[in-house]
Amino acid sequence: MSISTTGTTGQPGPAGRPATDLARLLHRRPDAVHRVATAFGEAHVFFPEADAERCTAVLLAEPDPEAPVRGRRGKARPPAVPDAHLGDRPYAASSVFAAVLRTVFPQLFGQSPESPRPSESSADETLPLEIELPVVRADREPEPVAPGGGDGVMLARRLFEPLGWRVEAAELPPDAAPAAGGSPYLRLRLAASEVRPAEALRQVAALLPVLDGAAHHWVPPERADVDGLLAVHPERALIARRLARHGHAVSWGGDGRDDGAAVRAALGAVGASRVVHLGCGHGELLAGLLGGGGFTELLGADVSPAALAAAARRLELERTADPAPEWELQGGAGRPRVRLVQGAPVYADARRTGFDAMVFEVPAEALTGSAPASEPAPGTTDRVTPAAHPAYLEHAVFGAARPPAVVATAPPGADGTAFAAWARRTAAGYGYAVTLPPASRPPLLALFERGTPAPEGGGPR
Repeated sequence: MSISTTGTTGQPGPAGRPATDLARLLHRRPDAVHRVATAFGEAHVFFPEADAERCTAVLLAEPDPEAPVRGRRGKARPPAVPDAHLGDRPYAASSVFAAVLRTVFPQLFGQSPESPRPSESSADETLPLEIELPVVRADREPEPVAPGGGDGVMLARRLFEPLGWRVEAAELPPDAAPAAGGSPYLRLRLAASEVRPAEALRQVAALLPVLDGAAHHWVPPERADVDGLLAVHPERALIARRLARHGHAVSWGGDGRDDGAAVRAALGAVGASRVVHLGCGHGELLAGLLGGGGFTELLGADVSPAALAAAARRLELERTADPAPEWELQGGAGRPRVRLVQGAPVYADARRTGFDAMVFEVPAEALTGSAPASEPAPGTTDRVTPAAHPAYLEHAVFGAARPPAVVATAPPGADGTAFAAWARRTAAGYGYAVTLPPASRPPLLALFERGTPAPEGGGPR
């Protein structure tokens, strides 16, 4: 990846500045080659040109294709397994490269507390920037939401242009036989007349995993870039959908979709003081509930240990169980008791019973009306297939835990009519009364209150 800028030394007064300001804002010396060790191999930063008129920084990453399968504590190199774990990760900018960016430039991502903090003036300095990535992994959308909107070139434009970038993207032909639907690789060039270098690199790091449709596990759990920089992105539903395919939940901060305030209002309406957040992710909602007061016990449950660890850091909890991940903050002196436990939302769990209310986000599959599958997925013995997840999740919440109140929120981009139909159908099936918002606009939320006894039947078959 290359980052270039031009100088304005010919302008009189304070407007004139050398192009080498780019090196200063990247916290790198332009007359040196910088070598950085990352979890995926070595990366190098150097400046092939650096003078008052033009400055270019190059990040050359050399990911080791075996690093992800090698132990993290210096274990011996595993025996080579042909084609077992080799792919395009060392050769195309993808989610791995996004992780490398954060390691190479920690000051720009707020990940280097021991480094001197830049002054307010330098943090706000903008430059004309050109960023070029010779090979980018950009998988097509399987179901484009607009005609012609699913190819990789159009996808890159939909993601970067709303942030102010001029986008030049060209599809690269594959070396082997052409793949069905075209090549997933692009040459990508971004240009902006005025942008802060830190903001530019954070946007690139946030959107590379969105472009990358292949399985990836290297997106950092905090997701600060998505929460902050992309909060008002018009394609936030597309971003959430693509990240969700790999288990990364997305919250949108200040985009008008304030699920936290709406959920707190719903919980207050039913007088809930002991609350479960099912699928708590990184603890954003729990932090809001904790700060809002009025609760005596909060329980967060999620299937991802990495997400729970991030939530524990956010909430300042201590780990209390091993090897089963569990974190806790004992209540007292007006503080609620807060716990985090690992568990799959689709299964009944006795730890989630006995609470006043449960909060969860409805999976998008529940709003499509597709029938659940009853056979295990190929290569697994789990009968809870992805298509059946909504039915099992509904039973785990409304049938097994059966709290007096349930607050269900819709996923980003959900259709209000489909969400209302799902809420009424679920309420009728499990003996709950449901209250829906007056308008079909974010945040879509349904408040269920337990009424008649649960129907017989024992859940999904």
